[in-house]
Amino acid sequence: MKIKQNTSFRKTPLLLAMMIIATGQVGVAIYLPALPQISQSLSVTQADVQLLVTLYLVGFGGSQLFYGPLSDAIGRRPVFIIGQGIYLIGTLICVLFCSSLVGLITGRLLQGLGSGSASVLGRSVLRDSYDGAHLTKALSYISVTASVMPIFAPVLGGWLTFQLGWQSVFVFVLIYLVAIFCLGLKILPETLPYAPSRFNWKNVGQQYLELIVNKQVITSASYNWLSYLAALVSLSVLPFILQQTLGLSAAEYGTLMIVPSMGLMVGSVSMNVLSRYVARRNILAAAIMIVGAAGAWLTLLPLSLFNLIWAFTWLTVAQGLSFPISISMLLEPHKKQAGAVSALSGSVQMGLSGIFGGYLVQNWIQTQFSLGLFYLLVASVMMSVLISTRSAVYAQQPSV
Repeated sequence: MKIKQNTSFRKTPLLLAMMIIATGQVGVAIYLPALPQISQSLSVTQADVQLLVTLYLVGFGGSQLFYGPLSDAIGRRPVFIIGQGIYLIGTLICVLFCSSLVGLITGRLLQGLGSGSASVLGRSVLRDSYDGAHLTKALSYISVTASVMPIFAPVLGGWLTFQLGWQSVFVFVLIYLVAIFCLGLKILPETLPYAPSRFNWKNVGQQYLELIVNKQVITSASYNWLSYLAALVSLSVLPFILQQTLGLSAAEYGTLMIVPSMGLMVGSVSMNVLSRYVARRNILAAAIMIVGAAGAWLTLLPLSLFNLIWAFTWLTVAQGLSFPISISMLLEPHKKQAGAVSALSGSVQMGLSGIFGGYLVQNWIQTQFSLGLFYLLVASVMMSVLISTRSAVYAQQPSV
């Protein structure tokens, strides 16, 4: 017999988490439509401008290993101030030195080092504030922010690049961050559910060693790591295929990205409905099969605008289905380690996407066919993890 929760779902922590997570996710994708223009303007290669993506993600991922346990020790609010402050400095450098590739690279690395706090804090605030079904519900809503922003941001980035030039994208992000920083200072409370403690590097290292060999942590997080990698590789390749091969403008590219963003919302909303009646393992299996179908579509059909957008949209539907389940399963057993677990997961996710994703874009995935093969590979690995894992956490039945 299941005990029903009698407390109402509080919306304030969710809104605060969405606000925080949005700052980090904007920095990932809003610049992607401008990469071909930056390459032309600065007379550098595609590989050179890809560093603007890679270094941001490396900084984003690596810094989470610091922010996570720090927020578990001293609290969420101080880490918000530190991280967002570094993010602002990096963005200001990008604005002031946008005519230099070295200046942009330096600023983007600092942006990543600061924005790493956003992902950790957003998830930790939710873990501090919700339990059980409420946590899964909150994460399903937060997935709209965490996953839609990398899709929706190129829409805005493409429009700004086309109308005002690629430099305007950095100016917009600076204004946006100043507004969020001021708002956070005013309304963000401390949500740490226990008394602050001293930050101990030795304990942090031991904690990460224990988590990195924890099968529950690795398997639960892997679905999110792989789907995010597939989405980011797509967003790195599509601007060049659609603009340079198929002749679209940056604004047209940005407008087309509305379609995948709608697919992601469809996936997130569908997960919210399906989770009431279908076991989480079965929803994950459906999401993985969708990724495989999208890969088969790209490999079997000729290059066209429709085929690229159609397949990418189905990938985002699958991401919307799998993201909240993956994160919920990851965090549920770790009430007092929410920051560290989020940090480790986010660090691997961003590091994998930044380093491995950058390598794939530069050396392999540059056509529709190779992108389809990559989707098939991602689906195969995800399904292998699902089949090999028999933990009860995957088979947990939904509450009705």
